[in-house]
Amino acid sequence: MRRIVLALFTLLTLAAPANALPKKLPPIDQCSGDPSFLKFLSGLKQAVARKDKKALIAMLSPHVLVHFGGAAGPKAFQESWSFDPEDNDGIWAQLRRMLPLGCARDKGARIIPSLAIQFDPDSDEQVFEAMVVVSKGAKLRGRPEADGPVLATLSWDVVTAIDQGGDSQTKVRLADGREGYMHDDELYSPLNYRMVVEKLRGRWMITAFVAGD
Repeated sequence: MRRIVLALFTLLTLAAPANALPKKLPPIDQCSGDPSFLKFLSGLKQAVARKDKKALIAMLSPHVLVHFGGAAGPKAFQESWSFDPEDNDGIWAQLRRMLPLGCARDKGARIIPSLAIQFDPDSDEQVFEAMVVVSKGAKLRGRPEADGPVLATLSWDVVTAIDQGGDSQTKVRLADGREGYMHDDELYSPLNYRMVVEKLRGRWMITAFVAGD
């Protein structure tokens, strides 16, 4: 598990000559060929739909990595997250955002969302400002207000975050240089939370649930 997490970290932060970021990055599905993994994923989605804390905790590895600083295990996971169904920053809201965003394979591991390992490592420092538009038909507006003029309609575009200091709004720049505002919940960073799932002793388990670099 630690090998997978370190490989994921390296992929996102490896220093190399900078190349252009991809223009679009729709989710990919590389994980549907294994019925046992699909059964695990179905169970995870059911736990999220029911907000079933006990079922979710049972899917964690005893050594699940929670922070790159070293915190690990189901207890550390529970201490890191709110399980309040109404908490928009809690674990259920986070999983609802992640699960529709694809699944990629890294040898025996499965990575959710797929965008976590879709970036070219040669993009190096650009990945720290990169955001993927994860809402179909999302509006880029000239002002942060809801009635701001629509500059573009975006789906899965890769944009650059310029200013994340607004109230639920982020100012971004498109590949063509245009700048505008988008809702935070329409954007997802490759350094945001990602899940690593691996088969341990014949059973799929979440071995890492981490964010950052």
